[in-house]
Amino acid sequence: MWDQLPELILTLIFDHLECRDRFNVDRTCQSWSRALAAPVLWRSITITIDRDLRGDLSPTKQLVAKYGQYIRKLEFAWSRPYILPRETRATWNIRAKEGIEFIGVIKDKTVQLNQLVLTNWFFGTNWNHRSKLLYAVGHFLRCQQKLNFLSLLNANLGVSDVLRLFRAVSWSCGGTLEQLDIRGAFKDWQAPHSNSRYLEYLGRLHTLTTFKLDYPALSDLALNSLATAAPKVLRDLHISVRDSDSRQHTIQDDAWLNLVTVCPQLTVSYTIVNISHYEDIAYLLLPSIPLARFHMYGGHVWDQSRSRNFRSTVGLLITYYTKTLTEVTLQLRNNREALDDLLVSMLERCKRLMKLQYDGIIRDVDTLREIFGLQVDNKTYFQTIHVKPRNLSLKNRVILDDINYRYSHKLMDRGVDFRIDDPAFNFY
Repeated sequence: MWDQLPELILTLIFDHLECRDRFNVDRTCQSWSRALAAPVLWRSITITIDRDLRGDLSPTKQLVAKYGQYIRKLEFAWSRPYILPRETRATWNIRAKEGIEFIGVIKDKTVQLNQLVLTNWFFGTNWNHRSKLLYAVGHFLRCQQKLNFLSLLNANLGVSDVLRLFRAVSWSCGGTLEQLDIRGAFKDWQAPHSNSRYLEYLGRLHTLTTFKLDYPALSDLALNSLATAAPKVLRDLHISVRDSDSRQHTIQDDAWLNLVTVCPQLTVSYTIVNISHYEDIAYLLLPSIPLARFHMYGGHVWDQSRSRNFRSTVGLLITYYTKTLTEVTLQLRNNREALDDLLVSMLERCKRLMKLQYDGIIRDVDTLREIFGLQVDNKTYFQTIHVKPRNLSLKNRVILDDINYRYSHKLMDRGVDFRIDDPAFNFY
């Protein structure tokens, strides 16, 4: 019965299998083998070096040698990036060697990728074949002519290793690469923002539209390189800022103004993690930045000797970015400042704000009644609002029930995704 299923049905089933299971499918019968040869099954594959490439007769390598010409998206990673202390270097040398052999297989098939993802590459020791494996990947990248997406998310490599891959991409794909993600690509203590080679390679990416990076990889010179490389093309710049980042350098407002002038459609996103104090955030919020998305996740621990001053941070958002803000996330745990009036002001003044998520103290629950009333009266235009108030009393829950009764149907009719989370009960 199974061998009589239409190939389309078999293809949909095989699409959920990993490469090792597909190898068994390939040897089951001729009808299954023919279905497995469908190019759509090989457009996107994930290879875990230490799990899928074991042994010289690895099923994955055999399948790729047979169907590798169809691959367009490849995710090449380790199943467990963090090496245990007692794990032998010899074992990881063998795995890296097998990774080199796999790169050779897809290179021999003249595979032309559209997307390449190298994520979670963490090396606890400087074992021998690491450099050889990265060299093989870099040499493979030099043969790519159609790559438009490259991700080194959380690769955690040294500057020289990342720049080796950068060099290959900039030379071969500088005219095709559209999306680049290097968040976590560099080790925490290595900031490449002023590296001449890094700036040179950025200047060769002429078709870059989306760029995701950490703040240590950004500088005035980096912004100038982007302005030179992709004028009128660059549209999205995602910047991640963490408490572990080195903030010894600051970016001037003139550099942002120059980039915005050259790239008029540019929008900027900030994701700020475990940084709470206003003086640590104010230097990021410059007037010329076309800030569209602001996500701030405050931690449980902060410097008790100074105020976090969230009011000034939110006030700065309202002052500078009323014409550009579209999304705001404020996860302000352990906050004791009253922000009710600023939340209402942000929704009223930021006419493009479509999404607000707030996790913090609301002093007066009637503030939510005011917010929903503004939306019903067409004075605000948000489509998503999630609020998680802290320390709700029994009286406040009665008010929330009344708000839910008055506005839930009206907001749903307008297609508004709204949620008021009560930590003690189910959300309203």
